Amino acid sequence: MSRRAIDYLLLRWRSERPANGALPPYENVALGNLGHFADSMALVVQTSQEDYNLARVGSAFGEWGEIPRDGVLFSGLRPDRAHSMRDAIHYCLQSKEPARVTTHQVAQGQFETYDLWALPLSSLWGPEVFVLVLDRRETRHDVVDTMFGASDEGMIALTAIMDANREVVDFQFVAFNEGASRLLNLPAERLQWSRLSELGLELEESEVIENLARATKQGERISFEVSYPGSDELRHFKVSVSPAGELLTVTLTDIADIKNRERSFRILFEGNPLPMWLVDSESLKILQVNEAAIRHYGYSAEQFLSMTTLEIVPRNRRDEFEAFLNDLDAPYQGRDVWAHVRSDGTIMEVYPYVRRMDLAGSKTFVISVVDVTERRKAEARIEHMAHHDALTGLPNRVLFRTRLNEALKRAQMSQGMVVVFCLDLDHFKGVNDTLGHPIGDKLLQAVATRFTSTLRRSDFVARLGGDEFAIILNDIEQIAEASRLASRLIEVISLPFEIDGHQVVVGTSIGIAVAPHDGQEPDLLLKNADMALYRSKNDGRSTFRYFETEMDTRLQARRAMELDLRRALNAREFTLYYQPLVSLRTGRVCAFEALLRWNHPDRGLVPPQEFIPLAEEIGLIMDIGAWVLEQACREATHWPNDIRIAINLSPVQFRGNRIVQAVSHALEMSGIEPGRVELEITESVLLHDSEANVRSLRALKDLGIHIAMDDFGTGYSSLSYLQKFPFDKIKIDQYFVRTLSDRPEASAIVRAVTGLGRSLQIATTAEGVETEEQLLHLQKEGCTQVQGYLFSRPLPADQLAGLLGRSFSLSEEAAPQKRVRKVAG
Repeated sequence: MSRRAIDYLLLRWRSERPANGALPPYENVALGNLGHFADSMALVVQTSQEDYNLARVGSAFGEWGEIPRDGVLFSGLRPDRAHSMRDAIHYCLQSKEPARVTTHQVAQGQFETYDLWALPLSSLWGPEVFVLVLDRRETRHDVVDTMFGASDEGMIALTAIMDANREVVDFQFVAFNEGASRLLNLPAERLQWSRLSELGLELEESEVIENLARATKQGERISFEVSYPGSDELRHFKVSVSPAGELLTVTLTDIADIKNRERSFRILFEGNPLPMWLVDSESLKILQVNEAAIRHYGYSAEQFLSMTTLEIVPRNRRDEFEAFLNDLDAPYQGRDVWAHVRSDGTIMEVYPYVRRMDLAGSKTFVISVVDVTERRKAEARIEHMAHHDALTGLPNRVLFRTRLNEALKRAQMSQGMVVVFCLDLDHFKGVNDTLGHPIGDKLLQAVATRFTSTLRRSDFVARLGGDEFAIILNDIEQIAEASRLASRLIEVISLPFEIDGHQVVVGTSIGIAVAPHDGQEPDLLLKNADMALYRSKNDGRSTFRYFETEMDTRLQARRAMELDLRRALNAREFTLYYQPLVSLRTGRVCAFEALLRWNHPDRGLVPPQEFIPLAEEIGLIMDIGAWVLEQACREATHWPNDIRIAINLSPVQFRGNRIVQAVSHALEMSGIEPGRVELEITESVLLHDSEANVRSLRALKDLGIHIAMDDFGTGYSSLSYLQKFPFDKIKIDQYFVRTLSDRPEASAIVRAVTGLGRSLQIATTAEGVETEEQLLHLQKEGCTQVQGYLFSRPLPADQLAGLLGRSFSLSEEAAPQKRVRKVAG
């Protein structure tokens, strides 16, 4: 898992955390959002005060922890893994925040460091749960390098254990040789993965842990002496410490009786898990070989002892290798990859360690290697993944920017052009919402295939993310070529896709920028192409537009409006106007609809259609919507009790399931009766995250609130939503009211909606009533309420008094098309 993925998960945890400081819900943080991270995660549930259960374990997490399956208790795990997981959970329980501990392992001769994160979460079905996330650091250390680097006798590898404040509190055994076990008078199984504090060595007075911590913090070699009781007498040792990050290599030397260097080497040599050879420095003949080399290379011991070390190197590299050995003075800790040959002729790649050593009077080379063949293959795969999109196989944004930079440099030298297309898919979100993300993913793959098959060999296409793509057109001599290719791409993508039995139709919109005219820097050119894409989508989609300078001007104006909008709420620049709803049964006002206005200090009253979409896009609609709820409810308390207040809700206000809390707060602050509040929603509330939003709507109805469906009949499936939720009212969109006299089908729709309302016992309100002819028609069709300029335009709260007691004439003798004089104010 990448650092960016961890940051995303932590950001999601904090964004979902309730304002009261309670833990965020597991359902909001984890469910449906962790597909890319699942392999490196585990879900933990506490079973008792002493133990935890790994309810769900990702494959990479399970491999690290040697966890055989889901549902395993901590008590059944390897002790060091259980230690790390318990520490992480303990620290996040203390702070009620995500916590991190560091843990380690040795794999294929590599010392690997992991950050183990624990995120505490609340759960609907019981006590709090924990999500554990494993993040492997990029930096690794070769164990063999570390063992040899400490001293000639390298004995022990320790790793630092840190608390929540990143202070070293203990050390853990990672690797050691037989001599370490003997000198410490403890069996190997007691040492492996144990912590110093657990071994009962009475190290406190000697300040061993403090000295080791100092070496870790300072990153410098240190030596000190320590004494502790042996089996029959006090033993004295010299301790030499060499740090490598959080890994320490420690050499213990018995000061009373220095052990024989050759014996120490033999123990390390024979028991080493890495292939090792002892080679005569003159003849380069192999003198000794360990079991690891025999197993790894496939030669028998007798075969090795009849060979020179040159014979495990490819023929074309032997002279180079021999010259290297002859010139070797200091120990060589390889960072270059060597090629070695196995007995079956296959080539493997290794990192070497070579040093000269006098052993039993003979001058020798000690050679040890770490096989990195699979690692190098994995690195190549990772390199490809770092520059390509995993879903489509196309280059990603990183590689696209590199290629664009190269293309621009070539164009500057040749004084040529570079054309950049920014593309996205029209109606792609609808495919995901209706057919699901698996179909959406396959659609993206099919689109990528059409792109690559349509483009020229010299062009370069990348997926930038989501349904966004970008193309570099090289070797363009005339702009007309770019226009023809853009038209061809639009034509090709508009053809139906057959995916898993579904016929899927989308389109593509394209923005075009041309270097050097529209910019000579990659970021500027991409930005300008993206602005042109925005224009093409506004101009009807499935088209292309070239960048124009005024596009940037409009973007700057939009940014200026965004800054003004962020300031407007605190500056109290918003106000509410109210338009009456008239009952066709009594002729009197039965409700007022609250309509938001922005009184900009320079631009005057800004229509809501100019700023509401922007407020929704940048997330301000949550705060603005909460203010509207409170202000409308507060002002409605000054009206007669039989007058309701109707308030429009944005679909964005339903995100995060916080709308019920916002409405409840408005009711409490104003003291208004819930039955006097009517909330108007559009069908998009039910189109997205339908189940969660229906639950929120039911919770609002349980408060006593009335719910109305606004703009009824204009969406995809308005009728189907009446089955999902028992609305109190449906509002007929003003488009049908305006065209009653011109379009027979509009009259038929109004008749159908009012009939549906009577059948379901749902009130019906017609919006946009401006003429008495429209009013007469709506009366005949049985509409319940009407609203529009025929009765009053929206007015501020202090001008509503004249409407509260007024009775409107609903005579059916009115002349067609006669308009009423609008109410002043």
